[in-house]
Amino acid sequence: MIVQERWKALGWRHTAWDLVRYSCSFGNSKKNLQSWLDELRNCRQMRVGDSKQLPIARKDIEAFFAYLDDRRVMTEAALDLLRTEQEAVAFCKASGFSVGTVRTKNTDHHQSAKAIVATATNIAVDVCDRKGITLDGNPQHRCAWCAKNGLHVTARNLDGAIPALANPLIIWEIKEYWGVTRGGSKMSDAVYECNLVGRELREFEERTRIPRVQHVVLLDGRNQWLKRRSDLTRFIDLFCQGIIDRLFIGRELESEWRNFLERTLP
Repeated sequence: MIVQERWKALGWRHTAWDLVRYSCSFGNSKKNLQSWLDELRNCRQMRVGDSKQLPIARKDIEAFFAYLDDRRVMTEAALDLLRTEQEAVAFCKASGFSVGTVRTKNTDHHQSAKAIVATATNIAVDVCDRKGITLDGNPQHRCAWCAKNGLHVTARNLDGAIPALANPLIIWEIKEYWGVTRGGSKMSDAVYECNLVGRELREFEERTRIPRVQHVVLLDGRNQWLKRRSDLTRFIDLFCQGIIDRLFIGRELESEWRNFLERTLP
């Protein structure tokens, strides 16, 4: 996705992102959200539940509302990029990529294709081979970075790392959901997982001054993400604030993932 650089320029610790986070807590209660927004805009105060109001700087409130406008546009663009499972598999077959399947114990459950896994891994292998760079496209352990003033280990195993799990320059997480249901809490969990990995990494970079690690998320699955629009929007929030460095959605994987790797890798 393309994001206006002014949002990333705010930095991931900016107050506007905390306002965005709190606004997400209203869920489907549009009336309560609108009441909170009106009070924030008109009184420059933030009410938290039934507790006292908290004063917020005007410039932070203005940044927050400006972001909400851009966020709506970016969300619509993201929805248009999503593919169906059939479209994703068709791209893999046309590219000569072998596609695996997510097997479950319940045979009545939809057996989803690993279309993004196939796309991301095959393209990364091709680019890395031509550049003479190693990679781990199926990590069985966690990533770790070691600096003279610190050590950081990811909270969970990721889906890929270049050039290796030790001190990688690029890491990626894949969130593809091809089920025929309405999605579920697993998609909210995906947001939390990527937030945790990215936030801890940003803190480690600040503390140790190591070069920026590219934290990438690749997601797809039109049928389910359309039903979990709020979770998709929260991924856009993570991207705009810099917790995620690149967010590839649906059709972007077919060309932009390769372009990103070719530009980023030496």
